[in-house]
Amino acid sequence: MGEMAYKTRVYYDDTDAGGVVYYANYLKYCERAKQEFFLSKGCDLFKLHNEGIYLVVSEVKAKYKKSLKLGDEVEVSVALKNIKRASVELLFGIRNGDGDLAAEVEILSVSVDKDLKIVKLPECISNLT
Repeated sequence: MGEMAYKTRVYYDDTDAGGVVYYANYLKYCERAKQEFFLSKGCDLFKLHNEGIYLVVSEVKAKYKKSLKLGDEVEVSVALKNIKRASVELLFGIRNGDGDLAAEVEILSVSVDKDLKIVKLPECISNLT
């Protein structure tokens, strides 16, 4: 069960008027990290999308611990928690440039087809176990 880290920076469009990352934007960091995580494992979510297979978010659990601010470096770690027939659960740790934990996020995604019918996970994901 691999783990990887995605690095970025806090930009103006991530923040509110006070220069603090808006809470929903932590999920953008997770989404980008998720895509990079699967790419690093040989599973191209962009290709799957073009083939009519989507990973849609079914459930999110987030604990915010420390604010991220404009200009901060951000590192998002990704770990695989659970894989079932049609779903995958990932854990994310979002840290600032000093390594302080800013948020912990769990995201459950379900595999669906173009008609939004639940389907078996693609092999490139289900084989990660």
